[in-house]
Amino acid sequence: MTVGSKYPNMIVFRLALASHAVRNEFQYDIEKSDTGRYRAYCSKRIDGCKWRIHALTMRDSLTVKVKRKPYDHSCESTRRSGNVKQCSQSWVCEKVKDWVMENPRVTATELQRRLKDEYKVTVEYKRVYRGKGLAQTQLFGDWRESFNNLYRFKKEIDKSCPGSHVIIDHHTIGGKIRFNMLFFAMKPCIDGFLKGCRLYLAVDSTFLTGKFRGQLCVACAVDCHNWIYPIAFGVIDAETNENWIWFMERLKDAIGSPPGLTFSTDCGGPVMEGVSTVFPEAEHRECMWHLVQTFKKRHNGKVFDDHLWASAYSWNSYVFEKHWAAMAAAKPEAMQFLKDNHKKFGQGVNSTQYANCNHWVKAEKGRHLDDLMDALRQKLMIKWNHRRKIARQMEGKILKHIVNDLIKKSHNLDIEVVSSLDGIAEVRAKEGSGFRFVVNLDERTCSCRAWQVSGIPSKHALAFITSFSREKIEDHVDMYYSVEKFRAAYERTILALPDKSMWSKSDHGFFLHPPLLKSAADRKRNNRFKGPLEGGSSVKGKHQCPICKKYGHHWYTCKDGDPSDIAAMLADRGPPKKKQKKSAPAATKQALFLMVFPAIPNSTSTPSGAGNKVKKSKKANKTSTASTGSSVRSTAGSNQPSSELLPIDLPLSMLMPKQPQQPEQVGVKGKNSKPRKKKEEVAHKPDVTCTPAMSTRSKLPTSPDSPAMGTRSKRKLNLMISCMEINTKDVTRMKPRVGQAGKEASLENRAAKSTEEASLKNRAAKSTELNGS
Repeated sequence: MTVGSKYPNMIVFRLALASHAVRNEFQYDIEKSDTGRYRAYCSKRIDGCKWRIHALTMRDSLTVKVKRKPYDHSCESTRRSGNVKQCSQSWVCEKVKDWVMENPRVTATELQRRLKDEYKVTVEYKRVYRGKGLAQTQLFGDWRESFNNLYRFKKEIDKSCPGSHVIIDHHTIGGKIRFNMLFFAMKPCIDGFLKGCRLYLAVDSTFLTGKFRGQLCVACAVDCHNWIYPIAFGVIDAETNENWIWFMERLKDAIGSPPGLTFSTDCGGPVMEGVSTVFPEAEHRECMWHLVQTFKKRHNGKVFDDHLWASAYSWNSYVFEKHWAAMAAAKPEAMQFLKDNHKKFGQGVNSTQYANCNHWVKAEKGRHLDDLMDALRQKLMIKWNHRRKIARQMEGKILKHIVNDLIKKSHNLDIEVVSSLDGIAEVRAKEGSGFRFVVNLDERTCSCRAWQVSGIPSKHALAFITSFSREKIEDHVDMYYSVEKFRAAYERTILALPDKSMWSKSDHGFFLHPPLLKSAADRKRNNRFKGPLEGGSSVKGKHQCPICKKYGHHWYTCKDGDPSDIAAMLADRGPPKKKQKKSAPAATKQALFLMVFPAIPNSTSTPSGAGNKVKKSKKANKTSTASTGSSVRSTAGSNQPSSELLPIDLPLSMLMPKQPQQPEQVGVKGKNSKPRKKKEEVAHKPDVTCTPAMSTRSKLPTSPDSPAMGTRSKRKLNLMISCMEINTKDVTRMKPRVGQAGKEASLENRAAKSTEEASLKNRAAKSTELNGS
């Protein structure tokens, strides 16, 4: 950036200056910024850097020209100073546009990493996220207007492909017309399905990953090459009975209800309700892939691995019942689960084709709704054009891969053929079960039913066909696999459309507002959870042992690991910590605290002047309280603690300091008369003067802090009081705050100590006088 450099407008100049600062590792402050002028100086001007720049607009009031830049930078690099203020969200938007255009689903974290690799600066996450939002708005338009643009998309589809179905359903909420549901089916797809495909539809939905977290419904078939053949798409807010019935009704308006139509869905209640309500005459089967995913979560075992899929692929009832009986004999409750929850499972059509369709649209699910529909149209256009070219190169009557596969199967067939009439024979396999089957070439049937269901001759039919010298295998394949049917499926052309900025304006007469968004409990996800059969993890949420790498246990309880590894882990981490039991809170103020003090041997003597009798425990129990009795000092006359411990139950009232009482106003005569003062009550400590840990002399009715108490008794008293204070921490709700009462007690303690010192001095003086006399 030099003097005389020109830029198209002020916005471009500001972005260029920010990029120049990032590239040369400095920061600047703005002195003046408007539509015609721009002045900035280095942020290190206080430290002596003289760099500054001055730019003005030219006569056209648009082009910006750098007028002055007298000095170069003389300051150090600011790249590692933390926040780089020149990397604004507008600068981020300009730098990430190409990346967002290439992959609209790129995350802000990935863009943050790319910016650091490209420009060697760390931009905070919020700026990158907002910059990505600006880039998406500039590239793909406003999200709110994308729903109203659906009517412009509908008008373009009606012009390019007449007969297509673009149905937009809306409802009014709070006086605003909002988007509700959408159905989209193109005329070439509908005609190709009815002319060139078997009447079989797989229906499912997948969640959208954009701002609108709705469901994308897909109805797809398979062509004679066993490739997916999308027919219709729909957008709903959630999988409900009402929404699926609406989608099925629109699908029936598009394709009708031809005889022999068959549906395959998952076991979801709403989609099954939609099929049975709108297409009651159609055959309905449950997708075997989804069934196994659900079944494996509850029941596992080798018997299901051997017989579950085999039962779905069985061509006749005998084979199906054979596999069913094997599973029922092993786990009857599993078969009852299938009967109760998967009523559409059985011998017949089971498919997994629409799982591939979900992968086909996965990259487009995060787009705005108008861009999503246009992207699906473009994908269909590319697919139809590619397969139409393939169809032009095909030769013969039946698809080549079908004929080649049948030729391979016709070899090494150890099957005996016994003819009955022309075109009818009994066929028996020499190895294996040795069952006998009847094959009819004219009716294209086999008693194993494989020919009738698939349309391709079974191995029994192949043995009979190849027994004739001039019989061709391709003459006995169903016309569904013919080249003619494949060409008919893709003969219609899907025309190209211009960019949405050039779409015709719609005159629908109102603005279609976006739907009301629903907040999800969990974070937004772009990928669904994969099950164990898809390569996903079946141990989600379980702890993995670092020694044996298995799940469900910790390293210190591992039984399959090497003992030396466990010993090394124990030496490194130490023994496992045990969980401490939480003490139950006190229910009422009358709860008792169990305190343990040194026990004193029993004696028959009792202090004569004791004001309070103390209870003695006869039998110590962990849960029961002590029985009543008398506590005395030890027979040896010592207060030393013994080896036994005696539990004492103290009421909570003894542990709580008493609140200071207000003096009563007695004999109040006038307004300004003073109340009669009572004798001041001495604030006392908890009543602990009669505990077994105290001597007989200490139990006399004296103040706990009186000089008559021995030094040893005072120590024990202080120890007991501290123990009580520790126990009172368990009931913090009931513990009063330390206030004025605590301060007064502290002052009284000091006064008692000073009184004790004075008493000792008096005793010493008297003893001196006596000795002198």
